[in-house]
Amino acid sequence: MKNVFSFLASSLLLVGTAHAQTTFSVGPRVGFNVSSARFPTIDQAASSNRSGFEAGLTSTVQFGHFALQPSLLYSQKGYRTSGYYLSFDMLIPSEEDIRLNYLTLPLNLAYTLGRDGQGLQVFGGPYASLLVGGNYAQRLSGFDGEATGKVKPATLATDTDSRYSRRFDGGLQAGVGYCLKGFQLQAGYSLGLRNLAVPHQAYNGGTYAPFPYYNRAFQVSLSYLMGAKG
Repeated sequence: MKNVFSFLASSLLLVGTAHAQTTFSVGPRVGFNVSSARFPTIDQAASSNRSGFEAGLTSTVQFGHFALQPSLLYSQKGYRTSGYYLSFDMLIPSEEDIRLNYLTLPLNLAYTLGRDGQGLQVFGGPYASLLVGGNYAQRLSGFDGEATGKVKPATLATDTDSRYSRRFDGGLQAGVGYCLKGFQLQAGYSLGLRNLAVPHQAYNGGTYAPFPYYNRAFQVSLSYLMGAKG
């Protein structure tokens, strides 16, 4: 019986110690994205970078050197492409600018050199995104002005004059950061794993698939975290 009480006391002491070392903090996050798209079936690079911003809330559950870092962010991604537009049997050089706006849920596991979560850190984990809107602008060589419109979330495109993208995106991200007191600076790279191209409905009732593409982005963010011990 004495051994049982000793075991229970030791267990409670360990749980209490672990509990005391766990901290939770939350705060605002702002950042900058440099995004593009990857077209794996096209031999040469078909897209170039475009910039955007992200903002939202981030949090950290710190337990020793490790921490879970979930966030909720409004994130701008997109890309620029150059190619040709077919008009009356003529190929006209064109450029297109695509903006994709997402609500993004990243969940990172971070390792920090300091046991209190301070100092240099590395992180990585999955993310899931919901497309909430977007727009496009197309410019044709030799013509004044540009055609503009909305990017619509869909699983099947029915209008060839509109632009479509899958509603959900997901992938992986990883990077490095530094935490000093409440400030956390992070730089990372996100790798989209979901094909965002939407099949088009053909005139004969069938469908045809456009070139698949995937989101890519470099991100830099600054967060200010406020919290207390758990």
